[in-house]
Amino acid sequence: MQPYDHNVIMQKPLSELIADQIKRKIWNEEIQFGERLLETELAETYDVSRSTIREALKILESEELVVSQARKGTYVADFTDQDANEMIELRTLIESHAFMQAMPRLESEHLQKLEAIVSEMKEKADEKDWNGLFDLDMQFHSFVVGLCGNSRIIKIYDSLQVQIRTFLMHLDRYYSSPQSFYDEHKQLLDALVSNDVHTVNGRVREHIEYVETKLLGQ
Repeated sequence: MQPYDHNVIMQKPLSELIADQIKRKIWNEEIQFGERLLETELAETYDVSRSTIREALKILESEELVVSQARKGTYVADFTDQDANEMIELRTLIESHAFMQAMPRLESEHLQKLEAIVSEMKEKADEKDWNGLFDLDMQFHSFVVGLCGNSRIIKIYDSLQVQIRTFLMHLDRYYSSPQSFYDEHKQLLDALVSNDVHTVNGRVREHIEYVETKLLGQ
């Protein structure tokens, strides 16, 4: 999830902008899993037509963040233990492979980009800004996956971005502090810099699977 500049934001359709804002409210827990989303209320909140809200909800439904039930309405999707388990498994499969493929392609400018992201994570950790940390986590992992050289893996990973970010929103309860979350990324960056395949593979798996025992009691 790369940051957008003002010009790019202004080019996005209004429905996408509203979908982004609703996503952010879900991730901030201002809107809860399972909560019903009413078109009329959302239209009033954002001062737009109900048709624009419908378009925004269709975007969120395509990203599997909301579900539409016939004659019942639209609801924020529940995020179950099964969903978390599947996300952990999928991230492990994709990222452990993609990181390995990306390693030979990592050049100095790529490492500098990753170092900048991790440096910003340190600032967010000091501020105890979990949402900022999770957004940067997405940038870090997406950047490396984007270097794997497999366009189909990249496309699949991109399509999972919203679900992965939703999975991250509750991880703060499984870390002793924001610093420990930052530390994992610093160690992962150090492993990438070392260019040690076994170390990188181990760090990727440890980072993704860390919460599995906490979250699912496994």
